[in-house]
Amino acid sequence: MARRTDSASTATSQDYDRFDATVDSIGFVMRRNSTSDWAITDVVTRRYYVLAYAVSGCATYCCPEETFPVSAGELLFFPKGLMHSATTDTGSPWAFFSTTFELRVGRPEVRKVLRELPFHKAMPNTSELYGLFCELERLWIGREAGFMLRCRSILLQVLHMYVRNCCGEVSPVPHARKLASIVAMLQTNHERIFSYEELAKMVELSPSRFKSLFRAYTGRSVVQYQNWLRINRAKDLLLSGEYSVTEAAKNVGFPDVFYFSRLFRKLTGYNPSYFRNQ
Repeated sequence: MARRTDSASTATSQDYDRFDATVDSIGFVMRRNSTSDWAITDVVTRRYYVLAYAVSGCATYCCPEETFPVSAGELLFFPKGLMHSATTDTGSPWAFFSTTFELRVGRPEVRKVLRELPFHKAMPNTSELYGLFCELERLWIGREAGFMLRCRSILLQVLHMYVRNCCGEVSPVPHARKLASIVAMLQTNHERIFSYEELAKMVELSPSRFKSLFRAYTGRSVVQYQNWLRINRAKDLLLSGEYSVTEAAKNVGFPDVFYFSRLFRKLTGYNPSYFRNQ
């Protein structure tokens, strides 16, 4: 278990695009009530990923790489092709939701990254997860107009929560929660430029300590991270077709369009005009 958890938790905020995927077809959605004789043996889903949420009780899972207990409030995520067996705790039989689905990924390496996620994780927001799975089951059974759109969005929301919990909340960087709050603030206020001294004061860290931790957490310096946010915003402005390169540069705080263009190409690999003409 430690090997899988460590490989996922070392991701920084700049690595989150490695998990980019969309839900394609869905195999089934089911809630299983607790029974003292529940067990599965050598199950393999070659087409689908498996997601399960423990509602109550306990069970023990056995995979080729590890054996682990599961209890209420935990999410299980198995990549396709993983053989697994499980038995319930007869003294406290588990009840759970389970679903299978296909994931469409844009790059082959995403599948490898998904396989590096831990097989199970205790989740902090159990009431929200329970509500999402209840809604998922209701929509799946009811098959009302547009149900697949919402089912796919629920699965993506749950997967996002899982990835964030595996990679963000368990960051090995000290003061990760404080750093997460700063990153969220910068994302919300991307039009404003903050010095690292200002940001350090917000979370009650020394400037030098904050500077070091921020780079460890995001993989970028404070200046680099803010430039990255501004360039992302500029790319959207250009893609909208409503802004020229000069207008987009000024809108995100770059009065020098030549510097903006050099930085844009450095961070995206393309000239700004490429996105303007899409």
